[in-house]
Amino acid sequence: MRRSTVLFATALFLLPALTACEGPTGPAGPAGTAGVAGPTGATGPAGPVGPAGQDANENCTQCHTDDVGLFAKQIQYANSTYAVGINFERSTANCAGCHTHQGFIERMEDGVVEATANVSNPAPVNCRTCHMIHDTYTSADYALTASGPVTMKLTGVGDVDFGDKAGNLCAQCHQARDMTLPTMGATPVTITSTRYGTHHGPQGTVVAGVGAIEFAGSKTITGGPNAHGNPAINEGVCATCHMGAAFGGQAGGHTWKMKYEYHGSERANVAGCNTCHDDFSDFTEFGDTPATVLALLQTLETELIRVGIKAGLSTDYTIHGLNVYAVKGDFPGDVAGAMLNWQIFAEDRSLGLHNPKYAKAVLQNSIEVLANY
Repeated sequence: MRRSTVLFATALFLLPALTACEGPTGPAGPAGTAGVAGPTGATGPAGPVGPAGQDANENCTQCHTDDVGLFAKQIQYANSTYAVGINFERSTANCAGCHTHQGFIERMEDGVVEATANVSNPAPVNCRTCHMIHDTYTSADYALTASGPVTMKLTGVGDVDFGDKAGNLCAQCHQARDMTLPTMGATPVTITSTRYGTHHGPQGTVVAGVGAIEFAGSKTITGGPNAHGNPAINEGVCATCHMGAAFGGQAGGHTWKMKYEYHGSERANVAGCNTCHDDFSDFTEFGDTPATVLALLQTLETELIRVGIKAGLSTDYTIHGLNVYAVKGDFPGDVAGAMLNWQIFAEDRSLGLHNPKYAKAVLQNSIEVLANY
């Protein structure tokens, strides 16, 4: 009995030691089989109803009709300067805003004067540049991308409003670029580039009757638009004449051109002009304006060459047979101002028709002021 008790006590003594010597954890066993899928939950509430889709038969055919009007416009555009000759490779930030589609759209959407960066893979001005193509998929897509008053880039000119019939859209680019205008008098101006001036498309500036250096002289200069630039009189402003009834793909419509070739001779497309001037068949019938303005440009050029700010005829770039570029150097403010006036009305290319009285008065007084030098 005592021996059994001893053995039992010994076992109890050794039991904690035996249980304290636990071995390392063994490897995980294989995964068990997947359980049975539970029942499908209850259907959730329906989401909101999405917007109604476009009905192609109802919407697209507002523009894509059975007639060939849209096709005719495409043919006209294909022969326009915008399609073939506006140098849309000039896609750096300071040029892209007018020379490329992307730069122009950025300007209109963001309200900036110039594109903010160079444009990669530039595209020329096209249908989508001027119209809200495929914005609503209705005829409202013909709406213009810009129609409000135009902020003129030339310092101190301010805003002009040619109405909402394309005039304001055209003037977004067809205006003098900004530059430091010379002060009238003898204060010297340093010209560092032969391309001194307001750039190549100041038509909107001329139509608005703003931007020129208004010297005192024998002519009274009355700024502002004449009837051509007054939307209360000429609702379409630019579009009335430049988008008159098209002569095939050569002039009018979406060519925006004012002349065409007919049996070997050049003719004026006065279809739009006849809206007001119903008896005109050629630009020469607009009084003496074209001949007078050309003569004034020629006389002013002679004076500018005499005072040294303008070189003689160059084959590099001419308008109406006249050389455009300036001579580098220091010149009195009056001389530099007369040079700018010559450039504005030469680059306008209308020979005064855009604003006859303004053109004649500014050019005549510019000639007179140079007599002092």
